[in-house]
Amino acid sequence: MTRYIYCPIQDTIVPYGEQKIVMSPKQYFIQDEMEPTRNPLNPKEIYTSKSKLRAAYRAAGAIEIGDAYERGYNPENSHRERESRLLNNIKEQIAQRLQYGRK
Repeated sequence: MTRYIYCPIQDTIVPYGEQKIVMSPKQYFIQDEMEPTRNPLNPKEIYTSKSKLRAAYRAAGAIEIGDAYERGYNPENSHRERESRLLNNIKEQIAQRLQYGRK
């Protein structure tokens, strides 16, 4: 009696003893190559490497945020949060120094 099993990779039903899963190590790595893409900051430049395009963004002082605006990103909030963390840190340091001086 032959057993059969569904193979999601091949998307077919195969005999149990003959199931072969071919996995390539390439599947586990994010590739640096991409289709030719124009740099929005300088339309004369075309990149096929993600890292080189991102390096061009950094060199121009741009920040890549992806789809953050669609998810509610607001640069003002980021600035406020950073400022509030800094102020809280300073207050904690002052409080620690005052407590240390009292001992």
